[in-house]
Amino acid sequence: MNDDLSFRIQLGIILPKMKEKIAGDFSAIVDELVNILKAGTREGEELSLEPIKEIIMQDFEIFLDDFILPDVEAKLKPPEEETEEEEPEEPEAEEEAEE
Repeated sequence: MNDDLSFRIQLGIILPKMKEKIAGDFSAIVDELVNILKAGTREGEELSLEPIKEIIMQDFEIFLDDFILPDVEAKLKPPEEETEEEEPEEPEAEEEAEE
């Protein structure tokens, strides 16, 4: 897929759907993180956006790797064919039926 098409898909499909479906819940999660970090910040110490963004990005990557991408990978793999080892079991079943 060329970069221009990929970028158009990202801006035209993916980002609007993410905004519609997860922006509210995700904002609440980020607000909770900010409150936790503020509570752990020493007096006179300023909390900046960079560590918050870093934590969020790391967690989002872990979330994708653990919960979303395994399903995507399974959909991309073709179904596995039966192995030859499974085939010899059928004649044994026929022999038992004859006895």
